[in-house]
Amino acid sequence: MAGAALDWPATLRARRSQPLAAEHLRWRQHLGQPQALHVFALDCSASMLDSGAFARAKGLLLQWLRWAYLQRAPVALLCFGAGQVQWRLPPRRAPQWNADLIEPLHGGGGTPLALALHAAWALMKRRPEERKVLWAISDFRSPDVWGLARQAGPQGIAHVLVDAEAPGVRAFGGARRLAHAWPDTARILMK
Repeated sequence: MAGAALDWPATLRARRSQPLAAEHLRWRQHLGQPQALHVFALDCSASMLDSGAFARAKGLLLQWLRWAYLQRAPVALLCFGAGQVQWRLPPRRAPQWNADLIEPLHGGGGTPLALALHAAWALMKRRPEERKVLWAISDFRSPDVWGLARQAGPQGIAHVLVDAEAPGVRAFGGARRLAHAWPDTARILMK
């Protein structure tokens, strides 16, 4: 295959204990094909911390960053909580080791969801990648949800709303509200 690289781990998994044959070969994405930029926005608010969702979200984030590293995908990390938005990882190829980036993150305070999404959208609009995916990892327990739901989500940016709302609490349903408001660009992923 011109412009493609052999994916040895996937090839060996397909082969199992059989002799290597052509049908076992697995190929990576064509070289030069544009990668998607994956921006992860992590809710570091008190509600995430109190419910235990913050620790679970950090674990998921470590796994997703590892996947992005293996795919050689560009990533960025935005953390929001206590009324602040902070870029923890500027857009670049995913680093190989991420524990030293993720483990020291602390939670607390309010959820500036709108501020975080607007910051992520602004960065993503300036980026050259053709495909852009915003992974919003939150319990979406913010009054910002109503204002955001009245806005159209930006075109050209796919949204994965990772709903970390704790079971057993009175459901706020913020992720569901946003997915309903942005049906063409958003989907919900439950933790």
